[in-house]
Amino acid sequence: MLFLIGTIIALFIVYKQIDSRIAFKFLIGYLFLAIFMVLYIPCITIVNSRRLKWLELKKRLIKFITLLLLFASINYILDWILRPLNVNLIKNISVALGLAFGISFIDVIFLKKGRDLEE
Repeated sequence: MLFLIGTIIALFIVYKQIDSRIAFKFLIGYLFLAIFMVLYIPCITIVNSRRLKWLELKKRLIKFITLLLLFASINYILDWILRPLNVNLIKNISVALGLAFGISFIDVIFLKKGRDLEE
């Protein structure tokens, strides 16, 4: 929630071109928060995934790979139909990777030690 509010405020500052020390410090803080989240979420997901049973982890990995291929294919096809001269494969795969990772592993980030694993 904090990241969402910060994004809205940062977009407002950039859109209105507010040039003050406070706005600059806020944008630098927001940048550090964004970098921290990009590094923190995958690390916590990997650490918490080690607690999962092999069958559950296997199901999630299959779901991840399936969604990655599906999203990458759909994104590539739509780019090829709508903008045939500007197809960017790296962008398509990175968007698909983020979506597939988020859908497959978002609840693993919030696992508590012991209690959530038994359910």
